[in-house]
Amino acid sequence: MTNLNVAAAQLKDARIILEEAKESFEKGHFHRTVRKCQESVELALKGLLKLKGVEYPKSHKIGKVLAGTLAGDVDAVFLSRAVSLSDQLADDREPSFYGSDEAPADELFSVDSARQILEEATFVVAFVAKLVGSDGLGR
Repeated sequence: MTNLNVAAAQLKDARIILEEAKESFEKGHFHRTVRKCQESVELALKGLLKLKGVEYPKSHKIGKVLAGTLAGDVDAVFLSRAVSLSDQLADDREPSFYGSDEAPADELFSVDSARQILEEATFVVAFVAKLVGSDGLGR
C-alpha cells in the first residue's frame, strides 16, 4: 500500500466523521460535534503527514509534528490554522467525552464554539483533500 493510498483512506474516513459532526451539531449535541471534529481533523492531518512520507505519532496531539515537518511544504496560513485547531481539539477531546469537574460534557460547549470548530474542521479537511488531489481519492 502506498502513502497515497493510506492518505486517501484516512481522508475518506475524515470526511465521513465530519458528516457525523455536522449531524451532531444539527441535533444540538455540541460536545459530540467537538469530539467528531477532533477525530476528523486528526485523521485528515495524519493522512497528509503520511502522504508527505512522515511517520506520524500514535497520539492525538500532532501540532508540533505538523509544524516541524510540513513548514515550507504547505501553505503557511493553512499550516498555522491546522496546528492551532489540531492542538485545541486534542485538548478538548477528553472534556468532550467525560466532562470536567465543573460540568458534564453536554454543558461544556456552546452552539457558537461548536459552530466555529465545525467551520474550522471543514476548512482543514477540504484543504487536505486539495493537497491529496482527486486522483488520490479514486474518484
